[in-house]
Amino acid sequence: MSATLLEIHNAIEQITRFDQLEPEDIDSLINNAVTRISAGVSLPDGRITPPLPDLFSSATVATATDAAYKTLGATYQRNLFMVSDSNDDLVRPPRGGDYYSFNMFLRGARYKDLSESGSIYMCCVKGSNLYYQGIPSTSENLLTYFYRKPVDMTDNSDTPDGIPDPFQLDLLKHFVCMDIYGKYVGQDLKAQTGDKFLRRYDYHRQKVNILLFDMVAFIGEEGEPHYFSSDYEEEW
Repeated sequence: MSATLLEIHNAIEQITRFDQLEPEDIDSLINNAVTRISAGVSLPDGRITPPLPDLFSSATVATATDAAYKTLGATYQRNLFMVSDSNDDLVRPPRGGDYYSFNMFLRGARYKDLSESGSIYMCCVKGSNLYYQGIPSTSENLLTYFYRKPVDMTDNSDTPDGIPDPFQLDLLKHFVCMDIYGKYVGQDLKAQTGDKFLRRYDYHRQKVNILLFDMVAFIGEEGEPHYFSSDYEEEW
């Protein structure tokens, strides 16, 4: 069952209210936690948490005719994994790399100032922009597949966008408490037996790591995508 913003807020407040901390904008911290988790969090074993399946999305990018790039749009967050043209043919990443291999994209471009005109034969992400070569003489629609940003919760009845139901309450509760107590580490001036804020930060951080491992096992690692068929594929 999904956890609501109000339920998550109350769970965090129940933990932190006894410590007489400065008032926190808990709802803002909860939304920020959802965004950070969906963007990918480092695990203790060095892995980055994978994209959240419910945030899979697509959008059309209308290319420019006077520039080699166009913004991917406001909803894009991470892991562009496929681009197709108006003929439903795959537009490939640079040879030997993926859609984030910008140095390979530059090496594969005929002109290093990215001024080559003509049909689009490869593309790559740099920041929030989709770069492509060549530059078509008329705008072309490219269909992009990626994982989007989660939608912020605003009403008490809203639920966390993209976070799987079994992890919504506990993961966000501990994630936000970790952030709150982390802010006060080193400020426990009356402590006689160590920094209580550090102990509580470490406790919630450990809980977050356990829950993240469990969530990754729950959603599974993403496999290789199935590409569109294309006559151009024969040339690679």
